[in-house]
Amino acid sequence: MDQNERVLLMRKGNELFNEKKYDEAIKLFLKAEYMDGIMRVADFYYYDLKQPLTALKFYRLINRKDRIDEINARIMYAFNRLLSETSVKKEEVPDNTEIEVKVHPKLKILAEEILRDNKGNE
Repeated sequence: MDQNERVLLMRKGNELFNEKKYDEAIKLFLKAEYMDGIMRVADFYYYDLKQPLTALKFYRLINRKDRIDEINARIMYAFNRLLSETSVKKEEVPDNTEIEVKVHPKLKILAEEILRDNKGNE
């Protein structure tokens, strides 16, 4: 893609973003590899829509380690808090009882990605 085509895609993406057509804007930002535009969409999902998992996907595309670490820390905090709130005293559960733990598919995928990323960093 030449520079003129890239500039046109970025401008059109910005117009769509300003018109609140975020799904269409992100497609153009990704095609143009426009990091600032991708960042704006990621911030919108994270701060405005309160959808950190969607934002995380975009932050990873632009390698925003600070935001990735922040979301991962918030997920771990929420997970630990959930565990502490739902913990059962050991004497209340017989040793031979199995406890079924249901994990949301998106959380499972995110956990697998985190483990995979951490293996690469070791």
